[in-house]
Amino acid sequence: MGETSFGRVVIVGPGLIGGSLGMALRLRRCARRVVGVGRSRASLDRAIEVGALDEATLDLLSAVEDADIVVLCTGVGRILEHLSTLAPRMRPGSILTDVGSVKGVICHAARSALARGSGAAFVGAHPLAGSEQRGVAAARADLFEGSTCVLTPLPETDPDGAALGTVRALWQSVGCCTREMSPEEHDRLLAEASHLPHLVAAALVNAVSDDALALAARGFLDTTRIASGDAGLWVEICLANRGPIRAALDRMGMNLGEIAVAIESGDAERLYRYLGRAKERRDRRLEQESHCRPPPKER
Repeated sequence: MGETSFGRVVIVGPGLIGGSLGMALRLRRCARRVVGVGRSRASLDRAIEVGALDEATLDLLSAVEDADIVVLCTGVGRILEHLSTLAPRMRPGSILTDVGSVKGVICHAARSALARGSGAAFVGAHPLAGSEQRGVAAARADLFEGSTCVLTPLPETDPDGAALGTVRALWQSVGCCTREMSPEEHDRLLAEASHLPHLVAAALVNAVSDDALALAARGFLDTTRIASGDAGLWVEICLANRGPIRAALDRMGMNLGEIAVAIESGDAERLYRYLGRAKERRDRRLEQESHCRPPPKER
């Protein structure tokens, strides 16, 4: 990518995801200018200090007026608030996108906001990368390398148009593989692959006694790492995607029931098949993931 490929990119909420995006864009010289918008001058100063931004402001509305791309990198609730406020202020031809973990409610809100007319285009996005940590202090320029970013264009989005092509190129430029699907399909699949694991990790931590927790070693801590994620953000995600998450929880309950039956009946063969199938499926997924990884850099 050239130095001015994406023009002026405004990142609303330069924390872990937004800060990492800014770092990657600046390191690879993919944007003419990376501007951060936040609510705390101290956190914005920190984002500039670590190399995530070229400049920063507390004035959200003025920041987006001359932006080429605006990326909403806040929690789901704040993204919904920003959509209705920002869409009418953006100039014709500009692009609005986000990184929200739930796409249905966000894409619906974006359609309503853009219907009021500004000439801007919206393309939903969700980079499947992150950490249980928060804030720009945890950001890093290689966070997205080899990960997948799901794009959820609106039904009326031109599949060969500039908006979708630009958002696709934005995420590919920082190391992502991209996939496109409907907001509904995204929410169904991510309920199983992302939202359910967080809830299961939390349930596992809360299910063990204090005495057992004191003996928890690396396996337990690795398995439950994501339970250290921000509770407030996860409440927003769970409530915004409650239907698919409830279905995923029901499926999880059936799987736990199968394990319980095998153990109670002493059915070693059934238990072996269950555990073996899990190992095989996980190993196959790890192999698939390696195909998306960039080749090692030459020394």
